[in-house]
Amino acid sequence: MLLQRGHVTVNRFSILRLVGFMSMSVETSTRGSWLKSLIHRKEVESQSHILSTSPCIYELQIHEIRPQCVSDYLRQFEHFLNLLPHSGSQAEIVGSWTCEIGRQDTAYHLWKHPSGYLCLGEHTDICRRDKDILNYKQKRNTMLRCRTNQVCLPFSFWPEPAADRSGTNLYELRSYSLRPGAMIEWGNHWARGLRLRSKNLRAVAGLFSHIGEMQVVHHFWAYPNLEVRRKSRDLTWQEPGWNTFVMKTVPLIRSMHSSILRPSSFSPMQ
Repeated sequence: MLLQRGHVTVNRFSILRLVGFMSMSVETSTRGSWLKSLIHRKEVESQSHILSTSPCIYELQIHEIRPQCVSDYLRQFEHFLNLLPHSGSQAEIVGSWTCEIGRQDTAYHLWKHPSGYLCLGEHTDICRRDKDILNYKQKRNTMLRCRTNQVCLPFSFWPEPAADRSGTNLYELRSYSLRPGAMIEWGNHWARGLRLRSKNLRAVAGLFSHIGEMQVVHHFWAYPNLEVRRKSRDLTWQEPGWNTFVMKTVPLIRSMHSSILRPSSFSPMQ
């Protein structure tokens, strides 16, 4: 596999070798079909088109807040969300959390842009010129230590992130920095691994970076509490094939980070 300016050159033999060890056991499910479809891809196709078929893009914002300002920051952010429907922006907040274990005093916001980069561009322009939003941003910035964002695409074999107010959950964000060239192989393995892990855990979203820090994957999971998380992960290790899956994915990782997040009161995901 040869990476050239964001594109992947793939010959048919390489793809067959990559997925051949799985093709005999692939079921006629969505995830199995995703694996099988790699064989029929064009010889030259962008990596993002192989991994994602959604027209939507997602933006993950990470705001590190001054500890004394967390409550005021959350009030201001909720006010910002109330301003958006009147601004003409089509951006949708999918989830909003604060970190309990990991980077404390940090807020994570996941945005959905339904029509892709067109929606993101319009949202950015609105936030640059709307007077009420500019006033909010000026107040917000005084409360932050730093902020960053990433534009991500959803893996086609993961569920799409969606609002969920069925209960109060903790969320885990597991972020992986992969070695260059490993993203498609990661997708191949996780298309099967997700089926094993989802037996005991609720999969919320699987995203990979498209703009920002590259070769990064984000997996979101939900649990009622940390004890359920512990038991669920223990059960996953008892699933036949999980050990082999881990052995094949660990060499693809350069670094990883796990954060436990609690939904904000206004988050569509609870």
